[in-house]
Amino acid sequence: MLIEKIHATKQLNESYRPVFFHIQNPEEKAAFDDLVKLDNIFIYDEMYDHLKELVKSMHPATKLKDADYKVLIPQHLGDCPIEEYGVWVYYPWSRRLVHILDEQEFVNVRTNRNRYKITDPEQALLATKSIGIIGLSVGQSIALTIAMERVCGEIRLADFDTAELSNLNRLRTGVHNLGVLKTIIAAREIAEIDPYLKVKIFNDGLTDGNIDDFFLKDGKLDLLVEVCDGLDIKIVSRFKARELGVPVVMDTNDRGMLDIERFDLEPDRPILHGLAGDLDPSKIKGLTNEEKIPYILKMIGAETISTRLKASMMEVEQSINTWPQLASSVVLGGALTTDVSRKILLDQNHVSGRFYVDFDDMISDGKGGGADTTAYEGPPELTRETMLEIAGKYPAGADAGKINEDKIEQIVKAACLAPSGGNAQPWKFLFRNNALYIFHDEHYSFSLLDYKNTGSYIGFGAMLENIEITTASLGMTAHARVFPLKEDKRLIAVVTFENANTNNAYGYLSGAIPLRMTNRKTGDRKPLQEKDMQDLAAIAATVPGARLQLFESEETISEFAEILTNTERIRFLHPRGHYDTFVKELRFTPEEIAATADGLDIATLNMSEGDKAALQVARDPSAINFLHKLEKGEGFKKISRKGVVSASCIGVISMDGHDSEHFLRGGRALQRVWLEANHRHISFQPVSQTVFMLERYLGDGAADFNSYELGQLQNIHNVLSGLLGLEKGRYPVFIFRLFYGAEQKERALRRPLAKVLFVN
Repeated sequence: MLIEKIHATKQLNESYRPVFFHIQNPEEKAAFDDLVKLDNIFIYDEMYDHLKELVKSMHPATKLKDADYKVLIPQHLGDCPIEEYGVWVYYPWSRRLVHILDEQEFVNVRTNRNRYKITDPEQALLATKSIGIIGLSVGQSIALTIAMERVCGEIRLADFDTAELSNLNRLRTGVHNLGVLKTIIAAREIAEIDPYLKVKIFNDGLTDGNIDDFFLKDGKLDLLVEVCDGLDIKIVSRFKARELGVPVVMDTNDRGMLDIERFDLEPDRPILHGLAGDLDPSKIKGLTNEEKIPYILKMIGAETISTRLKASMMEVEQSINTWPQLASSVVLGGALTTDVSRKILLDQNHVSGRFYVDFDDMISDGKGGGADTTAYEGPPELTRETMLEIAGKYPAGADAGKINEDKIEQIVKAACLAPSGGNAQPWKFLFRNNALYIFHDEHYSFSLLDYKNTGSYIGFGAMLENIEITTASLGMTAHARVFPLKEDKRLIAVVTFENANTNNAYGYLSGAIPLRMTNRKTGDRKPLQEKDMQDLAAIAATVPGARLQLFESEETISEFAEILTNTERIRFLHPRGHYDTFVKELRFTPEEIAATADGLDIATLNMSEGDKAALQVARDPSAINFLHKLEKGEGFKKISRKGVVSASCIGVISMDGHDSEHFLRGGRALQRVWLEANHRHISFQPVSQTVFMLERYLGDGAADFNSYELGQLQNIHNVLSGLLGLEKGRYPVFIFRLFYGAEQKERALRRPLAKVLFVN
């Protein structure tokens, strides 16, 4: 009857406890005899060797010989036959029947090699302790190491998951256990190492319904090892541990990072060293997975995780399914956690904090230093003295109408509200002899995208449009001579003013200049009204040589999304493009924003919390360089794609030429369209990276790209050319998206006037 129960199918599948037979007991002997009669039972009897080890441990100072054992073992057995000595242990899941020593002798022999790293009194004390482990991927290695070292007498295991094939890169088990609960796999492994260790399993993981049993049933836990993936369980379990005064240890499986929280010694200690912020069990239940990401990254230390983990995180759900883990790191975690747990339980360690055992730092060949970024910095900042020197080469001012400094300040303030790539604001102004000299300070705009200053010229064209409209609103007329010094194009224009009001057809847009902004929110694909589209195309055409094309179909917008986001991916991965984006352009903190008053505040990017977190991780050039070598980075496309595909339409401005003045005029057309769109409450976002990247690729800047990038850019060029269908001699200069949507509240900052306007 007992044997039938043991082998019942359901019980066998869920079995993790061995069955003990003390065959000196007649009832157990009968059940034992029934068992050994079965054909498929594997019997292992090495009792004589076990007794040799036992006797040897009793005589450590004597080198025993075979003849000694033949005397000492029978003496130890007394009247008990060797086959009845100790206990027979049956493992139903493997049908193995093993003859071993009784508990005390078994433990003494099994831990004999622990001495005196662990003393006998310490080993006895550890046998009274209980450890709970939540999460059995990393946790399995910890559980088995704890069991091997016998750091406790009871282990409680909580996990709800089953073993999958992809777990076998770090889970110590065989293919025969795929589909079996991880708790059962770990419990069986422990039982096969030491059947006397007490193991309790919680197959639903840690839940509201079992958390009290996990921590308190049959005695309070002495230590908690938390190594699960779920943020909610990380927080809930720590609150419970703190409430009960249970210390917590966590291994993160990256850079040998280990966290210790001594809630037993510090009952008011902040959860996870304060890195969890205001997160508590009541709040966490209302968070979406997206909202959890910033908390998770803060807790694991997004700035301090390894280069390859950062790179991998950006590929999750793109080229890989989930975060990577390696067996070597998991096994290291087992060793670190076991060592610290033992010392805590023996009152040999009292510290809390975060610690690293990082092999990359400890064992390194010293190679792989960071790239030299000095070549990405560009020329030094343009000084007042240099501007005066350049201005002195232009013989202007005698015929200029008089204009006071107050009006110049109004005009320059409006000029500075022009758009610029990455909000670089690459301009400076010199007011001299009643003329306004406009300079290009390449120190700010020097970048991968600003090939031969084409992107900057678009911005300066928009600036000249602002100046003309604003001057007209002041009852004056502006006359701009562009590139007056052919040998030095740092002088973009010299503007003089006439104290006579020439009717400006776009004067009504002066009020739109301070309101113009980039809106990066997603749209709802609501089609633009036909009249709006016609009027926007018409206002672009008022600039000589300019043309606006608007693309509405979902299929075409999807094609634009693919090439625009793939260009963004290439730029982010390119060493110089990455530097431009993450060092020169993006601003992550209020302190960074206040210090520069330029670049893009990530608060203005309308990104999800997950996307913002991805950008934080992507700041590491080493991680990006790793992705660059792998030709990956699909996650970067995901960040910007949702905005593009939500557009009502994609707009492309083209010009009938390709020199610097054409780009200036293209900028004027852009600004007229942008102001007109915002005036009509139509949202506008530049997505023009493809134009400027192709300018470099199609020019002599192709040497800046590797063969993979060249292939990608050639494909992008082919697709864009097919979409636009431009006749020979016409070139795209700017791409943007339009949509009806909620207004953008956050605005990009501008530098103070005192830093850009100089009066001589």
